Amino acid sequence: MTGGRGGAALVTGAASGLGRLAALRLAAAGTPVAALDVDGANLARTARRAPGMRAYACDVTDEAAVREAVAAATAELGPIELVVHAAGLCRVGRALDQPLDELRRVLEVNYLGTVHVARATVPAMVDRGRGTLLVFGSIAGWVPSPRLAAYATSKFAVTAFCEVLAQETAGTGVRVVCACPDHVETPLADGVRAADPTVLGGRTGADPAAVLDAVDRALASPRPPLFLFPGRSARYLWRARRLAPRLLGRVITRHVRA
Repeated sequence: MTGGRGGAALVTGAASGLGRLAALRLAAAGTPVAALDVDGANLARTARRAPGMRAYACDVTDEAAVREAVAAATAELGPIELVVHAAGLCRVGRALDQPLDELRRVLEVNYLGTVHVARATVPAMVDRGRGTLLVFGSIAGWVPSPRLAAYATSKFAVTAFCEVLAQETAGTGVRVVCACPDHVETPLADGVRAADPTVLGGRTGADPAAVLDAVDRALASPRPPLFLFPGRSARYLWRARRLAPRLLGRVITRHVRA
């Protein structure tokens, strides 16, 4: 993964998974990286592997904390040209039975976390006339699945937010990209399997490195797509949702039950 044009990068969810790999790749490429995560211990372990990285323990559900971290990173590393928002949370449960506090927390992390990060970083990009906001959504934001109501709802919200933000920043020089992979082999997927082994239908997820490779290829274009579907399964599911949503829903339900 490459950074902005001479500026710094800010990566959320940098303690593990896609965020961690993205932060390490950016730092290895010589980009100053501000790494954010609520998991301070694992975030510190990530930062120790890259001299050009600075760690900021931060909960993306706390708007004030996000703004403080962005301000501190900007003061220390310079203007932020690239934001990689990979912080995310998944909790498994039936739509009518899942505890409301779990549903609320997933929405706060995945949707409001995206809002907080965008509000703290995009206005400065608009003022400078350049910058990229890369948000990791999910194919779950297009294709819902049983026992993932909270997660799918939050990712649908992320998808809509990114589209509206892209409309509102059109012509400013700011690029908004929402990457929507199928499930990726990260600790988040491990947690889903531990909670309910059948939710992912026994499928192996995408390789995180391959997902970031696809993102890199898209960002190399001066006009990357707003929505990016890295991996064959994500592209298949997205097309099937458009062309045969009822059939796809029946197939997914049978597959998850099996």
